Amino acid sequence: MKNFTVEEINLMCCFNTSSRKRLIDDMKSVTLNDVDGEIAELMYKTVRKLESMSDAEFEELYIMPDGMVDD
Repeated sequence: MKNFTVEEINLMCCFNTSSRKRLIDDMKSVTLNDVDGEIAELMYKTVRKLESMSDAEFEELYIMPDGMVDD
């Protein structure tokens, strides 16, 4: 399973996470010229990780914004 950073998890939370395919499609639909360079790079890296994992691995992920996770 791919290790996602806190930033990548938080970014994924901005999109539909109901399935790996939906998440990838939603993230790819963003025009990278419309976002900051760092965000564009983060989106690119996150999509690459998502594309390299299976649907079963995706289903095991716990995707929740960092600020909402209890310590």
